[in-house]
Amino acid sequence: MPHPFRSQPLVCTVVLTALSVLHLVGLSKPNSAAEPLSQADEFAQRLREPHTGFVDGQTLRLAIAIVSQQQTQPNRHINTWIDRKVNPDRLVSPGGLGPTRYASLCKVAAAAGCVCYPVDNCVLIGRASWVAELSHRLYSDVDDDVPGRRSRRGDAESMDLQWPDLTTPDEAMQLVRGHSAGRQSGDIAPLSLPHDLWPETMLRDISPQLALQLIAGQFLGELPDAPIEVPFARAYQFAGASSVVDGLREIDPNLQMKVSGGQIRLLAIPVAHQAFCLQMLSIPDEELVPVPVNPAAGTALQRLKTNQRTFSLNVVDKPAGPLIQALVGQLGLQCQFDPAANPQLEKRVSFSVVDQTLWQLVRLITDQASLKIDAAGDKLRISAKH
Repeated sequence: MPHPFRSQPLVCTVVLTALSVLHLVGLSKPNSAAEPLSQADEFAQRLREPHTGFVDGQTLRLAIAIVSQQQTQPNRHINTWIDRKVNPDRLVSPGGLGPTRYASLCKVAAAAGCVCYPVDNCVLIGRASWVAELSHRLYSDVDDDVPGRRSRRGDAESMDLQWPDLTTPDEAMQLVRGHSAGRQSGDIAPLSLPHDLWPETMLRDISPQLALQLIAGQFLGELPDAPIEVPFARAYQFAGASSVVDGLREIDPNLQMKVSGGQIRLLAIPVAHQAFCLQMLSIPDEELVPVPVNPAAGTALQRLKTNQRTFSLNVVDKPAGPLIQALVGQLGLQCQFDPAANPQLEKRVSFSVVDQTLWQLVRLITDQASLKIDAAGDKLRISAKH
């Protein structure tokens, strides 16, 4: 998850002219974000997976990870890219989550005064002005009205991108270039970026062009506090999409819509695009409801203890909280995390096991992270050991 971007206050002076050139050269390059966002797309389906839970007093970083990371099922991972000007250690209390994973991300973001917007197969999370400016730059120079003009995700050009904790922006940029060597990646000018120390990051099935633009997009300079209201055009393909447009005109009276071949193309200000995506991606795909394996009667803890399904798992340096939630999610269970346990929930754990039950795996994690697990009705309560 691309945050917390631990900035170094003594070395934040940058040459604004150089950054302006970087944006003109880098953020105007075409990329696979031009593909219409469609309900048939695997990423949209992940965002529409049914999701429930309750978050109170967790850090923004941990709350996002609980929704987006699926360590036991990498194909369900949701890429997120977080505004470096947002404090990831801020405590958030969005309350009840759902009904979909995207709706949960939006509720977590709103609890921190932020907004969400999906670009290609990555969700931007940050200040309204930053999300608006970056999404506008990604789409304003792209013609997505020409079918097949851009390559799709999952082809030879996409990649899994990962860097370790304390990586600098320049190192991240070079890593992307290394992955995309010999490809038409729309590379940007070799200008140095301001010095930050970024956290461990995993972006799955991402295009090199978009990855470069996301990195450069962390340095957009000073932005207004108010949302940016410059329109851009983007195509979508969802059942019933046209029916929500009238409501969007209350947000953007100048919105323009074009319907062709089952697609709806909106020319609208960023906040209208965000509202449209929230409506479309908050509709659960009932076919994706997790089915409990060997369900048992009793409390959530009893169900966890009595389930006999076994797993072989290799985990290297992963945060305990999201990993526990991903494991118990196999049974359709939810965790109630004690806010006082945030340090332990973010503790990194590593292990390699063969044929272990879910209960054995959870106990292994709680032991490494100094956590304890108790019954809380239909949920599992995770708190710190005293």
